[in-house]
Amino acid sequence: MAACVTELWSPRPRIGMLTFVTAVLILCTTGLPSVVEPEARLSTAWHLGGFVDAIAGDGVVPAGIDARFYWPAFFAQWAWFSDAAGAASLDGVLRWFPPVVVAVWATGVYALARSMLGGSRAPWAAAWLFLGLNWIEQDYFSPQATGIVLLLTVLTFVLGPLATRRTDPTGPASPRAAPSYARPNLFQRWIAAARRPPNRPPIPPRQLLLIYLCSALCLLAVAVSHQLTPYAIIGQLTVLAIVGRFRGRGLLLVAILALVVFFVIAAREFWTFQLSLALGTTDDGGVVENALFNRVSGDDGQVAVKLLRVIVPLLSWGLALLGAVAYYRRKHDVVPVFLAAVPMGLALLQSYGGELFLRIALYGLPILAVLGTEALRAMVRRQRGLEGPLALGMVALFALLVVIRGGNEAYTLTRQDELAMTRQVLATTQPGLEIVSLSGVGPRHLGGIDTFSLGSGNIKGCDSLADDPIRCVGEEAPDVLLIYHSTEQQGVVLDNKPPGWSREVVRQLVAGGTYKLAFQDGFNAALTKVGTPVEVVP
Repeated sequence: MAACVTELWSPRPRIGMLTFVTAVLILCTTGLPSVVEPEARLSTAWHLGGFVDAIAGDGVVPAGIDARFYWPAFFAQWAWFSDAAGAASLDGVLRWFPPVVVAVWATGVYALARSMLGGSRAPWAAAWLFLGLNWIEQDYFSPQATGIVLLLTVLTFVLGPLATRRTDPTGPASPRAAPSYARPNLFQRWIAAARRPPNRPPIPPRQLLLIYLCSALCLLAVAVSHQLTPYAIIGQLTVLAIVGRFRGRGLLLVAILALVVFFVIAAREFWTFQLSLALGTTDDGGVVENALFNRVSGDDGQVAVKLLRVIVPLLSWGLALLGAVAYYRRKHDVVPVFLAAVPMGLALLQSYGGELFLRIALYGLPILAVLGTEALRAMVRRQRGLEGPLALGMVALFALLVVIRGGNEAYTLTRQDELAMTRQVLATTQPGLEIVSLSGVGPRHLGGIDTFSLGSGNIKGCDSLADDPIRCVGEEAPDVLLIYHSTEQQGVVLDNKPPGWSREVVRQLVAGGTYKLAFQDGFNAALTKVGTPVEVVP
């Protein structure tokens, strides 16, 4: 961070050096787990890698396994890459995907800031502020990570080469006809502006056609890749189209048609159920309750980190609102605030309520970072002595970022011994049998998603088998039960269970006579139902 600030303060900042120090900054913060860990950190990444494995080979998307297969483009794309390269696994891709995709995001934010803020220094500060506020940890191998790349690509085009502002004949630049001239109110000026055609972008027709084509391809791709990102893009394009900020509003029609067609063909069943969730006709509880209040639990360290995850977005919005005021004073423009607020409407479309606020924060963060940079620039222009304190504040922000992103490290870290045990179980278990893990953490789904049963998941009071282990396992009756070191840590750190609780579960299940211990190494254990032909070798 010190190198970033020093280079930015130089009389003539060097683009190459700024690019290099930004890459180092990414590796030292959001990319730190990829540098220090031998494998991908999050079990969710391994889960999604298992989705790719299920499609690779025969190219058929499994049906009735997971709702995410309704949007198979991301998984099919990587399955094709895997088959074309002859890769045995995607372990390296899973490990290095986060820093690479964050670097692409930062590039998109830089491009947005160039269009919205101008200057040579502010865009770099916007990219760094985005990195410092990106505690959301949605940059693992996932469709939403790629969806943000597509979203930023479209926004970069419409706010960059396609950007235009309507000519307002009644605005501040209009001369008064007489001393008694009454300036129209804001609504009247908006109506007058809306009735005038937008200015043409000053770029050659061939480049304009290429930009339209690339934007349309991005909109088509995102419609079949992720369930929420298309709505965020459509909302933001709608705002920009209403106020006439880009030429080629047919792109909005392309996005809507792509979403409607895909909805009718592939995703109607999913969204019909989702509508019942939004209307409260299911028994899954309130969305806000599941998304926020049920997540603030665990020991004191967990509660502190999760409260920070609530405070940081509030501070981000506070800084962005200050920036919006400065932006309005400089350009008489309030549109960026609406662009940042549009993702809040995703609350009505959220299918996995526990990540509601993560999605809202993720889709609004690029614009929030740009507005936050505008606020910082206005402060420095008003009082030059604030440069030093603000630089120190940026250093503190990145230190806080590492703490927040590592707050769940105890139970989200995927260990090599967990991977080895899981792969051995998958290799030695007869296809068609049921393999489940005691809780949602651990790399259970790194393979065999379309080969083995994943469990019913509909036992009352057993969202996770660890909620009531003996009863839930007894009613589910899986052929193979996997217990990980991360399972033990999750129970202790997050659910306030006593240390060693998972070993006690193993002891009771074996003592009950239904299961036998096939393998155990520390807290890692594989239990098989008596009579199940499975042999797990250490």
